[in-house]
Amino acid sequence: MTSSPTPSTRIRSRSERPGAVPAALAACLLAALPRLAAAHGETVDVLPEQPGLRLGAGAALSALHADEELPSRRMSGYLLNGSVGTDRRGGQLEHGVIEAAARLSSQFGAYAAIGKHGSEAPHTEGAWLQWQPGPDWQLTLGRQKPSLGAVITGAGHMDRFALMPLAKQASFGEDWIDDGLQASWRHPLGSGDVGLDVGLWRGHAWPGGYGRPLGFSAHAQWQQGDWTLDGFFLHAEPARRGTKIILAGADHSHGAADCDAALTQVACFGGRSQVLGASVRWLSHQLPLSASAAVLWHRDRGSLASRNGGGAYAGDTVGGWVEGVWTLHSQWELGVRLEHLRSRQTLVGAGASLVASELQLAAYRPADRQSLMLGWLPSDKVSVRLEVGRESVSGRHARYASLRAVVAVDDVVRGARALAGR
Repeated sequence: MTSSPTPSTRIRSRSERPGAVPAALAACLLAALPRLAAAHGETVDVLPEQPGLRLGAGAALSALHADEELPSRRMSGYLLNGSVGTDRRGGQLEHGVIEAAARLSSQFGAYAAIGKHGSEAPHTEGAWLQWQPGPDWQLTLGRQKPSLGAVITGAGHMDRFALMPLAKQASFGEDWIDDGLQASWRHPLGSGDVGLDVGLWRGHAWPGGYGRPLGFSAHAQWQQGDWTLDGFFLHAEPARRGTKIILAGADHSHGAADCDAALTQVACFGGRSQVLGASVRWLSHQLPLSASAAVLWHRDRGSLASRNGGGAYAGDTVGGWVEGVWTLHSQWELGVRLEHLRSRQTLVGAGASLVASELQLAAYRPADRQSLMLGWLPSDKVSVRLEVGRESVSGRHARYASLRAVVAVDDVVRGARALAGR
């Protein structure tokens, strides 16, 4: 990023061009991630099929080695909420969740989930009520993950790979969890299925912010045979979306800092924030292979200011990833993920250089990551994965190795009854 010492300064960030297993067994293994990972995501098919209660619990435990702090922890050069995130080095509880899903009748159900990261305080990850007026429709009210598609929603916590995708960090901070109302429709079409989701959101979760509630989202899905295609759009108009200037504290947060009147240790954005995304997944029913790809475009237009100045801000951040998984044997899989992220940002106004310096926007460089994973799945409730990778963020490079174990119990009640009946 370059700047001039003039009172009204144009700040433009650098932007660079991105540079044999039986078929039934293969299909089973490729879907072998615990159901908890899906339930921890979107609200489709989370409730029991019949009236009753389902209790689930799961944890991802990780031990990550790197010679230095991973640069993706801070994501310097990208306009986010300013949190330093969590240092993933060493052994820790990467993610834990306890959930309860109840079907009260054929039409009504409820869900709640409590999550925890490392030594941080537990937080509510889901709390919603659902009404299903017909076989194709459902209406969900409360805290939830808006529908983005399984590829994007499922990437990150409880995923096959150890780290949150760079593009997802840049677009949503991490996972997008918000309070709102979402209407969903699913219907067979020919030999496939189509789905639509439309939501209204409180809008405090990143990339929204305080001041103007009711963000809007729309998602469409088409699924047929081995293929699933998803696309979504998010629109928010935050008036007081804060970015912390002093990078302190590592608490896990899905929201934005609020801007006080004095702009104390915070820069404030107001305007329009939009995210567009698309993904595709190929899950072969005849070969021991699966592949997926996703792209996200985060677009900001508005004003950005701190106590030292501000101006008109425009940011366009585009990134994505591709990954493939090969089932080597009944209990083994090999996967690879390739990621890339780039951004173009401008800030024009009095004191723009100071604001850009406070937010470390000049540290911007295109980011990328390459990951190779070997997984062992001894049962449908336990998976152990070894991963090695390399990432480059903000001009800093780091290599890492990770050993992770994901343990999940899909239905605690059913499991306990089964044990008692032995």
